[in-house]
Amino acid sequence: MKTLILSLFLSASANSIAQISLQVNDFATAGDTVRLSQANTVAIDLQNTGPNCTWDFSQLTAQSQKLVDYNPIGFGSLLILATYGPIASTPYKATYFNPTDDLPLDQFSAFLPIELSNLSQYTRRTATQINSIGYSIDVQGQGLPFKSDTIETRYELPLQFNNTYTSRGYTYIDLSPAADIKFIQHRERNTTVDGWGTVITPLGTFDALRIRHEITESDSIYQTFFGTGTWIAPPSFITTEYEWWTTGKKEFLVRVTVGGFGQNQGAATVEYQDIYLGLDAGIDGYDMDIAFYPNPVQDWCYYKSSMPFDYIEIVNLKGQVVAKHENAALYGFFDISALQTGTYTVYIHTSAGVLHKKLIKL
Repeated sequence: MKTLILSLFLSASANSIAQISLQVNDFATAGDTVRLSQANTVAIDLQNTGPNCTWDFSQLTAQSQKLVDYNPIGFGSLLILATYGPIASTPYKATYFNPTDDLPLDQFSAFLPIELSNLSQYTRRTATQINSIGYSIDVQGQGLPFKSDTIETRYELPLQFNNTYTSRGYTYIDLSPAADIKFIQHRERNTTVDGWGTVITPLGTFDALRIRHEITESDSIYQTFFGTGTWIAPPSFITTEYEWWTTGKKEFLVRVTVGGFGQNQGAATVEYQDIYLGLDAGIDGYDMDIAFYPNPVQDWCYYKSSMPFDYIEIVNLKGQVVAKHENAALYGFFDISALQTGTYTVYIHTSAGVLHKKLIKL
């Protein structure tokens, strides 16, 4: 009898952690919302993975929050509807779109007699893939679509432990004749589902898969602002994303991101699903429109802002404040010539909240 009870106990313990499989309904679709908290950098053992792992993120403390909206394609210009809407060709029938700051195109507005704003990324969700299919940007308030010539697959479905896949994305954006700007984005993604087990977060405890994405991005920008037209090609940027997913939550439970030029990986940034804590930023990209130019920049960086601000801080990939400019708002520019080559985050402090923008130092 004791042997039978022990066997039943061991069997129940073995089945308490399940290897899950992610299907299309576990990913967001149009109309969904997900609340994400952003935490300060903490010590995380990113090498801890494999079968039957436990990942404990219960110590995460939210510093800010945002609500992610997965917008239906019913909004936008006729050109966007024709490109990504129901009558679009099959690979480009988008499921939803999200605002993004992945491309620096809107930052060129300061050089131009026209306004560039509201950069959005479009996603197609099918039973077998979640794909990035292109972008749109408002030019003088008119939404213009730019399809990806090569469509990047973010997730191949179903996702299970030990799955691997590789995908590439290529997008060419030409704003002529409105502006003499061209932008090429090339991305290569290598993904592995390298672990399964239990993840513990401030939201709860879940059966989970860990997914590791290694992304190399090589961008080129053509501009005619300084002399004859030239192509600017910053060094390739390498990002590694570690995600923990469970079923039915529409997005990752936790994402840890590290990135840098070459093998110079900086400090991790952490996002995770959470309950509402009243920490949503007081401003966002639509309330305050600020552009830094040129970007990439070598010495002097100028700005164009729709709102006043108090001061700015420049933070490197290790999370260190490397420069602080109290008077940038008065002068309209600041000097970064002393900074090393690399990618930085500029935090703009205002009375309504804090906004952040990427800045590349050549």
